[in-house]
Amino acid sequence: MSGEGHGTSTSRVVRGGGESVRKTAIACALSSAIALMMLSQPVSAATITSVVGDPEGDLGFGVDPKTGGSMQVWQDGTQVAKAKYLDIVSMSLSQKGKTYTFAMELAAALPKEGSALPDGFKLVEWAMWIDPSPYNIVTNPVAPLFLIALRYDGSSYSAFVLDYSTMLSTPVAFSIDGSKLQLQFTAASIGNLAFEWWSPLVRFWNGPLGTSGYWFVDAVNLEPVDGYVYIDLPWPPA
Repeated sequence: MSGEGHGTSTSRVVRGGGESVRKTAIACALSSAIALMMLSQPVSAATITSVVGDPEGDLGFGVDPKTGGSMQVWQDGTQVAKAKYLDIVSMSLSQKGKTYTFAMELAAALPKEGSALPDGFKLVEWAMWIDPSPYNIVTNPVAPLFLIALRYDGSSYSAFVLDYSTMLSTPVAFSIDGSKLQLQFTAASIGNLAFEWWSPLVRFWNGPLGTSGYWFVDAVNLEPVDGYVYIDLPWPPA
């Protein structure tokens, strides 16, 4: 009911009675006005957040073809291990209303635009995948639903949501602050999907984009994370 409707009803009561009726009407009008003010105030949506740490110095990440689990591939002294901005220290996903924020902190500052990548690197991506179920290369090699990524090609950064059903990408907002990065995407950009699994990873490409010429180099450390299955985290957080 509108505030105008309340005002008309109250004026009719005031005109029809004496002092006591008038006082009662005024009290009712004030109560109604306060109630309307409270209803008209915007309700702040609660923020849901999942924060996950990852040990520094655990580069790199690979998938055991026999078990689907993780295994270490790159040792100290390799170019991958030296590129500390590939090493995840923590990552998070949060949601407020219809806006999601994906963030990572790395063991070193991200490259400044124009800084060359290590020899053999064509692209680097700090990313999260939305999966229909926990991905396992052996037992559950499901196709992902969406990729949300920050990409650096040795010249400039870009950020996007890729819809695997159409292979179309949409630019998204991002920020970089030293060793921290943050991407924001909306529910609409993922088709208003109520997803259940997300997988944060870092990878580099040593072959052309769109080919199989890439390597995953870091993921969540498997052991200490509640609800973690293979390389996926539950959403909302367990």
